[in-house]
Parts: sequence; C-alpha cells; structure tokens
Amino acid sequence: MRIHQRRIVGAALAVLLAFPATAYSQAGTARRLTLNETVERARQRHPLIVAAKQRVAIAEAERMESGLKPNPGLTVSGENFPLGPTQKGFDFGSGVDWFATYTQTFETGGKRNLRVALAERNLEAAQAEASAIERRVVYEVKAAYQRVANARLRIELLRENHNNLNELVSLNEARVKEGYIAEGDLIKARLEAQRVGFQTRKVVLEYEQARIELLRAMGGSSFEDDDLAFEIAEEMNYQPVSLNPALLREAAMRLPQTQAAQARVDRAQALLRLEQARVRPDITASVGYKRNGPDNALYAAVNIPLPVYNRNQAMIARAQSQVEEARAELQHTQNMVLAELAAARRAVELNQKQVESLRAEFLLLADESRSISLAAYREGAVDLLTALDAQRVRSQAQEFYFQALYDYQLAIHELERAAGIERLPVRQDVGETQKAGPDEK
Repeated sequence: MRIHQRRIVGAALAVLLAFPATAYSQAGTARRLTLNETVERARQRHPLIVAAKQRVAIAEAERMESGLKPNPGLTVSGENFPLGPTQKGFDFGSGVDWFATYTQTFETGGKRNLRVALAERNLEAAQAEASAIERRVVYEVKAAYQRVANARLRIELLRENHNNLNELVSLNEARVKEGYIAEGDLIKARLEAQRVGFQTRKVVLEYEQARIELLRAMGGSSFEDDDLAFEIAEEMNYQPVSLNPALLREAAMRLPQTQAAQARVDRAQALLRLEQARVRPDITASVGYKRNGPDNALYAAVNIPLPVYNRNQAMIARAQSQVEEARAELQHTQNMVLAELAAARRAVELNQKQVESLRAEFLLLADESRSISLAAYREGAVDLLTALDAQRVRSQAQEFYFQALYDYQLAIHELERAAGIERLPVRQDVGETQKAGPDEK
C-alpha cells in the first residue's frame, strides 16, 4: 500500500513539473523580443498612440484652414418682373433691371494672422499631449516586460529548488531502503517537493498572465496561442545607474505634459489677442453692374458694422480668465512634475542600495547556510527538518532578492518616465553587469 502511494505521489509530481518544463521548452522555437522591440511595436500600433496622432493631424488641418482668406460672393438678381398684365404691356428686355454684385470681406486688426497663431498653439498642444500619451504607454510596456522577466526568474528558482528536493528524496529513499532512517523523513521530503510543485504551477500561471499583459501593453488586439508564441530576450539584470539631479530636472522641464501646459497658456494668450482684435469690425465691400433697360450702370457699396453696444467685452473677459486658468494649471503641472521626479529619484536610490546590500551579504549567507545544512544532513549530523528549513530560507532569500531587483527595475523605468528620457545612463564606476539567477552568490 505504501509503495503504491509513493508511486502515485511520484507520478503526480512528474506531471506537475512537466507543465512548466514544457512551457519553458517552447521558448527555443518562439520569437524573442528585446525591450526596445516591444517599445517600438507599441509606438507603431497602440490604439492610444494612433488616436493621438490623428488628433495631431486634425490640428494640422485646422491650422491650414485658419490661414485662408474669406471667400468672395457673387450675386446675380433681377427686378421689376410683373405679376400680371400691365397697362402698357411688358418688354422683357427693357422692363427688367438686372444686377451682378461681387462682394468681398476684408478682415481688419490682423485677425487672420491671429487665427493662424491660435491654430499653431492648438497644434503644439496636440503634439505635446500625443507625446505624453506615448511616454505613458512606453512606461507600461517597460513595466510589463519586467513582470515577465521576474516571473521567469521565479520559475527558474522553483525548478532549481525542486531539483534539490529531488536529491533529498533520492537520498532518503536509499536510506529507508537500507534501514538507516524511518519512512517519515521520506514522506516529509516528498511533501515538500509537492509543495514546491504546486507553487511552481502558480508562478507559471502568473508568467502566462504577465505575457498576456505585455502583449496588451504593446497594443495587441488578439491573445490566442499564436499571438503568445514569443519570449522576452533580456534577463532582469542589475545595472547601477547614474543620477544627475540637475540634468534630470532640466529634462523633466521639457516633458510633454509640461510642454502641453505651456502650449495651453500660449493658446489662451493667442485667443485673447484674437478676441481683442475682433473689436475692430470687418469691412465688406460690394461692387456690381446694373442693367436698367438699355442703360448700363455700376453699383458700389461698403458695409461697416458699428460696434456701439457689443464690443466683444464678454469674449475678451472670458479669454482673460482662460489665460489665468492656463497659467495656474501650468504651475500645478510643473509642481507635479518636480514632485514625481524627486520621488522617483529617491525610489531608485533606495532600491539600488537595497539590491546592493542583498547582493553583498544576504544571498551569500543564505546559500552558505543551505550548503552547510545539506552537507551535514548527508553526514547524518542534522535532521531532515533542519535541511528543509535551510532550503526554504534560501529560496525565500532568493525570492526576496528577485522582488527587490524587480522593484529596482520598475523604479528606474518610473524615473525615466518622470524625467522624460529613454534610458538612464549606466554608472561607469562599476564592473561587468551581473545577471540575476537562482545560483547567484
């Protein structure tokens, strides 16, 4: 009965761990995507970026329309058509008066140039808002990429832990067979291996969900198996970055959202100048030809609206308020940008120190404790629970380090977004970049 139960447990573990192994083995045939490739794909096909580009195209069309002059008008009319019989009879050629009038409106006060300036400010605002949307999408892609890398590292760690536990199981099977230990230690080792197997299955699910999220962040519209046949090409490495507060602040002041807020101020000021120019009325001139029976004559007229009551006071006051509103929003945007930049920079500094401290001693002690405990258990100096605890502590230490490294990478991408730069420069006073992995010392 016990032999049968052991076979069932062994078969269950084999099936359980075959799932992540199969999923992982597909990486060799799947296409591999670098971080830059995922970012470029998002820039090309993400719906939000495409929509923002169309808003820029709309603003360009409006700028084109703003510089056009008013179209002239041509009016042809006739008078003196009789409604019934006349006393002297009616001669169509001499009894009808014909008019042909050409009308043109002349804008005063430089209104056309002011309209063009307003449209240009609208275009600048649309371009800045499109850049801000692109920055946000790029950050989401980078964060999703790091989540995939983190899940993959955790799978590697769990697979290594399972291999170590399999060695303990094999060792205990041999000892039970030889009668050196009771079967209880073998059951404990198998249960621990089964626990790691279930945990691996959960992380594999998180890994698949992270890949779906990365595909969504890139602007994907289909999430079938063929669409998910990709792997990330980059590992989650530790790269100390260089932080220059002055350069970061200068870059942040050129952020799209800051430029968009400044463009809204410029647009409001351009609108105010246009509303002030509209106080001066436009002049409409008309020139025409009149045919009165056998006689020919010219017709001319000038129409000048008299701004006696309405001098556009309401629209000028409205535009002045919009200027003050835009200036206040610009100040708020600058404050938010500087606050986010300071918080993001502090996060990078603290997470960098955390990762470096873990690399310096924490992981080394966990690995050393595990190695000593396993060696002592093989020699019979400690019991199984001590060896399992050491293995579990080492696994938790690795997961803690992976989480710290993941937080560090997210903090870097957040600072890149807050400063409006593509990549932070790598610090030059460090040696070769080191890869994170289950066997990292």
